[in-house]
Amino acid sequence: MNLFKEAITHQPFILLVRPTHNVLKNESDRNLFLFKLEEVINKGFNNIEIPWQDNPLWLDLMSKLRSRFPDINLGSASVLNQKSIEDSLKLNLNFSMMRFWDRELFNYSKSKHHLLIPGINTLKDLHDSISFGSKIIKIYPINKKENSLSINKFNKEVSFIAAGGLSISDVQKYNSLGFIAIVIGKKGFNGKSFDPNIFKWKLKKLK
Repeated sequence: MNLFKEAITHQPFILLVRPTHNVLKNESDRNLFLFKLEEVINKGFNNIEIPWQDNPLWLDLMSKLRSRFPDINLGSASVLNQKSIEDSLKLNLNFSMMRFWDRELFNYSKSKHHLLIPGINTLKDLHDSISFGSKIIKIYPINKKENSLSINKFNKEVSFIAAGGLSISDVQKYNSLGFIAIVIGKKGFNGKSFDPNIFKWKLKKLK
């Protein structure tokens, strides 16, 4: 968990990269996908998550990515069950995220000493996840959370990530609201290319 938080501190966003079906089944598409991803990683973007799929080709893709870049903060998104956690452990991934709160899956991941970040959008689930030991929580989808759900009074015990329809331009806004990071999905990678504003963000930080 400390390694995850350290990585997020240096770069307050996670790129959620969704490979198309062709990427998994077609070698040339897979190589092109890996090339684009490597280009982004080589430019210093190290917080990456890719949605889990119950598919040996997904395992192969992630294994190649992990072996080429053993030091990046790499995770699996949209985990659903114990198998998705086991796959993440096999790949030595740094973290996993689930879309919603699942107490049993969280406890299973905890028993395996694997960081699983729940998706929360109701006050009830927030209290429940904290009571079971969640230290990093994703508010998802951020635009559909309960009006009563305010993170400010929980910030001392929990770190929060915002997710759902966000872009690189939202980093500063949510950081000022108390979130340690945001997840950037389709507005960061549309399946073919990365948002050029992501690279501009990096240049601004270097100035």
